Amino acid sequence: MTKTKFAPFIDVSINAEWSDWQNYPQGRPNKIYSDAAINIGIDMLFFGFLTAASNNQACWSAQPTMPIDWAQPLAQELIAGGVKVAVSFGGAANADISNVMTVEQLITVYQQVIDQLGATHLDFDFENGLYNEDKAFVALQSIKAKNPSVTMSLTLPIMPTGLTGVGLALVQKAKAAGLQMKINGMAMDYYSPSHTEMGVAAVQAATSLKEQLAVIYPTLTEAQLYEKVQITPMIGINDDGTLFKFADIDILTAFAKTNAMDLIAIWSLTRDNPGGGQWADAEHSGNPEQTTQFEYSTRFVAALK
Repeated sequence: MTKTKFAPFIDVSINAEWSDWQNYPQGRPNKIYSDAAINIGIDMLFFGFLTAASNNQACWSAQPTMPIDWAQPLAQELIAGGVKVAVSFGGAANADISNVMTVEQLITVYQQVIDQLGATHLDFDFENGLYNEDKAFVALQSIKAKNPSVTMSLTLPIMPTGLTGVGLALVQKAKAAGLQMKINGMAMDYYSPSHTEMGVAAVQAATSLKEQLAVIYPTLTEAQLYEKVQITPMIGINDDGTLFKFADIDILTAFAKTNAMDLIAIWSLTRDNPGGGQWADAEHSGNPEQTTQFEYSTRFVAALK
């Protein structure tokens, strides 16, 4: 049976390191994250988010001073330590490059990500309408032909009842384009008083996603469907005030192991710190249970063994 992988997202632009300005005059992603991923035994790290800058070039978090290779030091450290690199395009806040580039330009950027960062997985976080999936999927057909071992995923908003209509349409388009994509449901921020137990809700979301995929891929077995399912909870305090607690790790990982689900991610490694206040922020979980840095990630890895 396939082991469920653990692969957190990281916002590579947060807590950047500026001390080694002679080697990295524009800064670099903080080495504490590569050290943690290697030491904890994380399988893969999702680098977020590659977006379009104001000059329509690809960059991290819409920062023109952070082009693709700005994240190269982090990628090289991870790969040397046995951790795989995934790159996530888009995100909630900024325009995806597919919004502003031609198919040929997209092919060039996707290939640069594979070549410059050693990425073995490409993820497309299409959630805010600022993307063009038609162009992206045509470009990815070319990328897949040149790089057959590279895997891909769509990261989409999800409710415990499943993907939205927009998300389902994206999955169907990916299938029609001949792309074998994993589907990653963002199990967070439900803004629903009936979905406050976040571990239970994440399991419901995974189950609903599997059922939706069964309709789109009617020839796949249950085991094959779960091999396409990925779930990303937001650790600690969510934007709607709900709390993904340590006990929720046990609920979600037990389900994932039983069903050999492909992967659990988290939003995010950058937030896997004690502290924070009443509201969600970018660098703390806000969970009063958390007392040490990277405690969520450590617990997820242990629970998935």
